Amino acid sequence: MCGISGIVNFSGITQEWKNHLHTINSAMPHRGPDADGFWFDDFVGLGHRRLSILDLSTSANQPMSQAEGRCHIVFNGEIFNFAEIRKELEGKYPFQTDHSDTEVILNAYLEWGIDCVLRFNGMFAIGLYDPIKKVFFLVRDRIGKKPLHYFEHQGTLAFCSEIHALLAAKVIPKEINEEAIFHYLTLLTTPAPATFFKGVSKLEAGHYLKITSEGIEKRQYWNIADYLNDPQSISFDKAVEETESLLESAENLRLIADVPITSALSGGLDSSLNLYYSSLVNPQISALTLSYEKTSAYDESVSAKKFAKERGVEFHHHIITDELFQQLIKDYVGIQEDVPMGDPNTSLVYYLGKLAREMDCKVLMVGEGGDELGGYPNYLKMQKRNAILSKIPSIAQKPFSHLPLRWAKQLDVFHEGTLISQSHILGFPESTVRKHWMAEKGFSSYRVLAKLQNEIKVDAPDRFLRGVSNVEYQLRLPELILPRIDYPSMAASIEARSPMVDYRLVEASARWPFELRMKGGKTKAIFREIAKDKLPDYLLNAPKVGFGMMLTPFLNKTLPKWYATSVLKPNAPIQKYLSPSFLEELHREQLAHQRYGFYLWIVYALNVWLEKHTS
Repeated sequence: MCGISGIVNFSGITQEWKNHLHTINSAMPHRGPDADGFWFDDFVGLGHRRLSILDLSTSANQPMSQAEGRCHIVFNGEIFNFAEIRKELEGKYPFQTDHSDTEVILNAYLEWGIDCVLRFNGMFAIGLYDPIKKVFFLVRDRIGKKPLHYFEHQGTLAFCSEIHALLAAKVIPKEINEEAIFHYLTLLTTPAPATFFKGVSKLEAGHYLKITSEGIEKRQYWNIADYLNDPQSISFDKAVEETESLLESAENLRLIADVPITSALSGGLDSSLNLYYSSLVNPQISALTLSYEKTSAYDESVSAKKFAKERGVEFHHHIITDELFQQLIKDYVGIQEDVPMGDPNTSLVYYLGKLAREMDCKVLMVGEGGDELGGYPNYLKMQKRNAILSKIPSIAQKPFSHLPLRWAKQLDVFHEGTLISQSHILGFPESTVRKHWMAEKGFSSYRVLAKLQNEIKVDAPDRFLRGVSNVEYQLRLPELILPRIDYPSMAASIEARSPMVDYRLVEASARWPFELRMKGGKTKAIFREIAKDKLPDYLLNAPKVGFGMMLTPFLNKTLPKWYATSVLKPNAPIQKYLSPSFLEELHREQLAHQRYGFYLWIVYALNVWLEKHTS
């Protein structure tokens, strides 16, 4: 896990651009506190910040050149199956490191060309230069676990792991992208390739750029819609068997490291399975749990501690007070630069990372991806609701766009003949945003959702949920959920690994019908079956608690005060985008009824972010 940067111009790079690259690379020390380095020729410059996880020797530092100088690379992430690929390549190509996955990429490219990425099981953002063919590739992994941003200016393309580092060079002006602000208010993110800054792009998951003297070409090398559009009939028992095999492999691959690993343990199904498999392979692994000081009737930390003891692993438990939670939010809001902090719980990931570093760990196992494989609890409710809504003729749909905010989120879900996934209206319904939007017109977040849902063409009973899943994997995971893990963990110089977003698990489950994945009306039915002989009953039958108990008092008591002094002050930057009367109305409603707390957060976080970037 690292930070990468680079510049490419096949007409030649100047000394000024080389200086810019030094500025860019130095702006993200948290991504690589262990080493940094540069490589230049007449056309390409590469920069790197290293967080040493695998092959800790200096020979594995980057930028790295292939042993014979035939290609050069900067790479952020991990190729988990590097050892298997290296066995295929040894004897054909020289290796100068003991077990660096970076060097495997270089020789894999020589063997298979850019199609080598199809052989990689991992999380990666890659900049790879072939000086013989005069071609440069930028590659982002299938699911989008690693970020990769770029801009082009006067013939030079510059790229980097984080946007604020790119902008630090001051080559292009810092201008807010109004369409991204519009999307954030509904989606809590903006779809790639757009970012929150004009002129800066984000490479989409499963894509690569090919850069030559002729120009830039973008190609998609992996698409989840291909699998969602290819239903596979399979028995429940066979699906369980196949998933268990893939899950065990995914877990084992993500335990390969030359540094200590800890596992985030909530007491829920996904994190408990993580710890089960991890402790089988790595008895030295530890477990890290957070809990709220005001415990509920079911305190997940109690079961987490009990399970950790049964697995024989070291257990670390930290209690979050209201005061600490508020301070963590303030701290991380101040740190997050590239995007607004749409979810206040992101601050807890940052805290987990800091705690892991204090334990001398560099790798944190997390459970992201399980819900996308097994289905979210609201999927079946949404499908039943839509069976009713779908019968409403188009002429009768327009009044739904005039509903009050309280009802619009559930019922204002129509867009040009498509029923929008309510699961992805994470913020305000679009009709509410449109009504109070003060900036440039013509944007539509529902259009984004409808386009992704309509990529699913297959005539299947669960076509709607397959469309929802396409949104999960092409928008919500790569542009919201996974960055919510990557940015805060890397801010603490920690590598987070998510076994349940292994692409093989994703491809397999995408083909299977939802009635199987949610058998008996239960989410994660396959994982629950796998867990029956691995997890104790007190975990299998426990309710899902999460951090809601911690968030509610913050939203109801503390946030309205923060909101009033930030959002409602004269000339607050958010007032350029949303009408002041609406901003005041939200505040009044929350004080009176305590049901708009998360809406207040969405606006507050955006305003704080805008204050940083608005002169």
